[in-house]
Amino acid sequence: MDERVAVLVAIAVGLVLAVTILFFIIPEPANRALIATERLDVVILPFRNSSSWPGAEETLASKIEGRLAGAAGVNVFSRAQLDEKLIERAAGGPLDRPTATEIGSLTGASKLITGTVYAVDTYTRDTTICVKWENGDCVEEAPATEYNVLLAAQIEIVDTETGMIERSLDLSDTETTTLRAEIGFGGFDSLIADTAGAIADQLLAGLTSAYTREIRYGIYQQVEEKGTGYVGKGETIRFHEGETLHLIVHFARIREGDTFDLALYAPDGTSLKTVEDVVSKGDWRHYQFDLTGIGPGRYRIQGILNGTEAFEEAFTVSP
Repeated sequence: MDERVAVLVAIAVGLVLAVTILFFIIPEPANRALIATERLDVVILPFRNSSSWPGAEETLASKIEGRLAGAAGVNVFSRAQLDEKLIERAAGGPLDRPTATEIGSLTGASKLITGTVYAVDTYTRDTTICVKWENGDCVEEAPATEYNVLLAAQIEIVDTETGMIERSLDLSDTETTTLRAEIGFGGFDSLIADTAGAIADQLLAGLTSAYTREIRYGIYQQVEEKGTGYVGKGETIRFHEGETLHLIVHFARIREGDTFDLALYAPDGTSLKTVEDVVSKGDWRHYQFDLTGIGPGRYRIQGILNGTEAFEEAFTVSP
């Protein structure tokens, strides 16, 4: 086989693989709903620091509080109600049940988050950096220094009712920046803040996975089957009498045997149709609602997972 034929064969194989992958990938519906499986009202307690870098624990606790405060399904309660002695007890070591329950009672929190920064490693190495590019290629390099930070922490999630550690997560991150040798380096604090932010993101992902369920959904004019799922066409909230409303739901992260109910409501609040279902992780569903003869107006469709509202969407029907 000559070189030309080999190249053509490689291209053909690549195209076949690309088409195969595209066939099996099912695009997610645009709307996302997170449903809490239990209360996620949290207090961020002071962190401990057994590393050699002063203040690393405060940086991490601050980043975690900021990430969680802006997260869907998580409520962050202030420590303002706690006196200094109680905070000292909480920060002094492993939480006991009386301390955890007292903090929960004073703040209304269901979970306490604390932990220890046990490593902050900083190091540098000599390298080079490209200073001139032509047509996408580096044509000139200059001496440079690479600055690296590794931050590692043990983070604990404590239930305020039992005082038990529900989850213990060993999280770490490394951040790097490279500067020309003649450019002054402002210090490792900014890199430490970046690593703390990355660890906060890891913690949020862990909380979301452990304490919430996730479904994706969308309302469409038409639906096509694809693999084991469905793809919607013409996403809309505006319909005409006689058309069919198509609802796609992907149960992205739930548990085996979860219950899912749908209810269609008229403009006056009357229930027009209900659907009862039992679903499992990864299931796709295509629900259809015939809009013939229901009259113009603004209607609502509500999805309920295990008795908790997952989503409610309004749509209009015109003559």
